[in-house]
Amino acid sequence: MVMEKYVHIDLHSDCNSDYISGFDVKIEEGLENNITSFVNAEKYVPQKGDLIYLLPGVNIPRVKLKDLTLNLGIKVTRDSEKANIIFSGKSSTGKMTSSSWSYMADANAILEFVKSVCKDEYYIEKLETAIAASGATKICADWSDMRNCLCNKNKIDYESTYIYAIESEYLEIYNNIQGKSVYDESELIANINGDDSTIIDEQVYQQLKTMFESSDDDNHILAMEIMANSHYEKSILYLQMLLSDYQYQINNSHTKNHVNFKSMLSYFNWGPRDISSRNADDIIKKIDEKKLITLDMIKILYTEYQDSIHRSIYNDDVFEIKEITIKQEYLDKLNLSSLNLINLEEENNLEVTDPVDEIVTDELIEAALTNINRNELKSELITIEEELTQEQETPEEELNNNQTEESNGGDDFEWF
Repeated sequence: MVMEKYVHIDLHSDCNSDYISGFDVKIEEGLENNITSFVNAEKYVPQKGDLIYLLPGVNIPRVKLKDLTLNLGIKVTRDSEKANIIFSGKSSTGKMTSSSWSYMADANAILEFVKSVCKDEYYIEKLETAIAASGATKICADWSDMRNCLCNKNKIDYESTYIYAIESEYLEIYNNIQGKSVYDESELIANINGDDSTIIDEQVYQQLKTMFESSDDDNHILAMEIMANSHYEKSILYLQMLLSDYQYQINNSHTKNHVNFKSMLSYFNWGPRDISSRNADDIIKKIDEKKLITLDMIKILYTEYQDSIHRSIYNDDVFEIKEITIKQEYLDKLNLSSLNLINLEEENNLEVTDPVDEIVTDELIEAALTNINRNELKSELITIEEELTQEQETPEEELNNNQTEESNGGDDFEWF
């Protein structure tokens, strides 16, 4: 961010809108816009030979930093000009900058007014030189001088604003880091605890919960030390949950101000004051800032916080209700396979199931076919039986004649 120069004018006490006897002038440097962060780069990947510089306010344990430099082949320098990689902390801008409330107006308009009411060429020349040397387009002054004198009669527009300045002791550092890659300290902290550090998984999480729920303060301190020395990226979900659920115990422990624990908080761009109870939305968003969110994390958070999620579902930024239905017994009574009462428009063509008393299997089909064959046979037998009955009712003479004719006509078959 480029520094701008302003001409600050301080009128003598006897000056007014009709007469300016004299004034003091000085050139100031500052930024009309607030510097919220010096960070301009993301995702630091350590390269052998990197020469890094830590801005004031970076919170990294120096012992761990020494081990890190040995493991990664990087070096730390106290000379900001020599460094090629810069790290900025949460409080770096607060330490290196200051702000002051001021009133500003157009430099040329103020100069013309001063020429019209100031009879001393010394002061006029002094103001002209300051404007020319600084290239300033605006002149600033306090409220009384700007409102009651410089802009009163001439109706010159002025505005009030903060001027943000780099503290003089850090001005050289600020100039040296211009044009260089500036990373957030969390990018370096992520590499502080190596792959051999503790990973807080479900089992370790349950153990830490037990320690925090103990009445022994020493257990709280030990739990916080384990958190501070864990692998931050691989433990991020459970770290967030512990910081939220046990914020009372953590805030009441002096260990929260220990350099190791503060370093862990810095990974989340937090300080000790930022430890508080958070809902599932807040936790997911913080993890998502690190681009580490996974489906398993969502499932775990829902399981842990489902009651609070349900209570605030209509104001939730992450979770939402997709379906409300009725219980299976009522679906069965309505012959429905499903019903979504939230999106009724999608339920125009409800799938209706035919009521079935029993499941039809291959065995039942085979039995049914067998039954059909038996019924057909039975029908044939009934028909034959009816015919035989009719024959039995034939007159005896007719039967005898028939027997005689058959006997005479024919074969050697012997009738009984």
